[in-house]
Amino acid sequence: MTDVPETPAAAPLVLVAAASDAARDALVAELERRYAPDYAVAAARDRAEAVQLLDDAAAAGREVALVLSDDRDAVGREDSVFVAARHAFPDVRRALVIEWGSWTDRQTVDAVLGLMAATLVDYYVVRPRHAPDEYFHRAVTEFLLDWERAVRGGERADVVVTGDDALPRVHDVRRFLARAGLRYASAPGEGAPVVRLADGRELVDPTNTELARAHGFTTDLPTEPVDVAIVGAGPGGLAAAVYAASEGLRTLVLERDAVGGQAGSSSLIRNYLGFPRGVSGADLSDRAYQQAWVFGAQFAHTREAVGLEVVDGAGAEAGGEAGGDGGFLLHVADGGAVRARTVVLADGVSYRRLAVPGLDPFVGSAVFYGVSAVEAKGQAGRVVHVVGGGNSAGQAALHLARYAASVSLVVRGPDLAASMSQYLVDQLAAAGVAILAETKVVGGGGTAGRLDHLVLRHRVTGDETTVPSNALFITIGARPHTDWLPGDVLRDRWGYVLTGPEVLAEGGRRAWPHERAPWPLESSARGLFAVGDVRRGSVKRVASAVGEGSVVVSSVHQALAERR
Repeated sequence: MTDVPETPAAAPLVLVAAASDAARDALVAELERRYAPDYAVAAARDRAEAVQLLDDAAAAGREVALVLSDDRDAVGREDSVFVAARHAFPDVRRALVIEWGSWTDRQTVDAVLGLMAATLVDYYVVRPRHAPDEYFHRAVTEFLLDWERAVRGGERADVVVTGDDALPRVHDVRRFLARAGLRYASAPGEGAPVVRLADGRELVDPTNTELARAHGFTTDLPTEPVDVAIVGAGPGGLAAAVYAASEGLRTLVLERDAVGGQAGSSSLIRNYLGFPRGVSGADLSDRAYQQAWVFGAQFAHTREAVGLEVVDGAGAEAGGEAGGDGGFLLHVADGGAVRARTVVLADGVSYRRLAVPGLDPFVGSAVFYGVSAVEAKGQAGRVVHVVGGGNSAGQAALHLARYAASVSLVVRGPDLAASMSQYLVDQLAAAGVAILAETKVVGGGGTAGRLDHLVLRHRVTGDETTVPSNALFITIGARPHTDWLPGDVLRDRWGYVLTGPEVLAEGGRRAWPHERAPWPLESSARGLFAVGDVRRGSVKRVASAVGEGSVVVSSVHQALAERR
């Protein structure tokens, strides 16, 4: 039996389990050469030895960061190293070790796909063939980075948040800090949140704007006109910012909350092009934000657009430098305005409220609209319900299943086939997530800000059941953020903005009196565009929003040329 390495005592464990001596030795040698002494490498010859090492590490309170094993037939085996690792260490990263070139072998392909579908591995790694093998290390480093983000954020915190966990604002502050890419630690406290910064300053019940400014994020508005103002920093808005700024346009992005939009809170996006292992919404958003920033886009964080004026040539002259070419005046909450020659609406949607008054006292502390990865670890050992049948709900349920004692998905329809990607349906089944079909939440309650039960009603039979529940995550329906737009911006009865040919088809010449037809993604206000979820007819996928944000810049150029 191989013992868990004792030196250094605090080093997280990387476990190698391989039946072949050559494979095991190559893995251990390459891992120790690169990662010691920060990580301790343990090796096991077989499944039983590996499981024993995991048990010993758990009993000793030892962290396990990564498990690499060639255990191909782990599906359905409770004695598998991957199963044992997932049960004992929710955040551990797991990978199947394969030989170079074996991805052409049908048995290897089936093993990888089967293990991933069963949520037993995150991906595969190819056994190193030489030293150093940088392809091998790239994969290992990505796994360790994922683990670091999930586990070590509080230990290496930029800030410390104290406050009463039953208060919604305490949760809001944690969520904002996490979405902003800031590592924080939580400490018990009473009353409103107090944020202690790395330099020793304390912010008592700070606003998001105060938090942003304290960490160096820009919140100021430009005094000069911009070529394009983008409202919303979700995937569509960030894509528009990247392409507009890279093509030389003076670009401003207004974001009322944190960069990333709804996608920013997703724990893992598996079907976005270019990320075979998947990518967290926060990571994808941060990459896009950095890319737009490098090209010169300006960002006004935590600044919410609350009004829009269409400015004609004379009005522009009176207002200043826009001088005769018209454009828009964007009004921002808490005062201030931005002059923009064109505007791209990319401010997305919010989940609709569940009409259950009994749950209102728990909103923000035990009932959450949307699913933040930040809240998942707080559900360790708890009973959790998720309402919704789309991909967002499925991804949330999978992430919560890492920590919670049980996760149930409450679905209005008879099944998930029509609303969720099949790979998610399969993974939910493998992770043991219960599907409560044709069911809705009609009540709930608890004490002292702590939810302890829900009332469920079957939509067909009408039968009601009271079930234990400690948290409820709601991802049903959507409401676009368009109430602040002027009345002459044509929208449908749900508030989604009409664009392109639909403006003429539904609004006619009264809505569009100009000689030319609306350009792609252009609204009924000339020079005002809409992309992503806020636009009627958009495909509710991250890739679709990114695509629309990218192509809208072509229409923005046409609008700017027309004004000139």
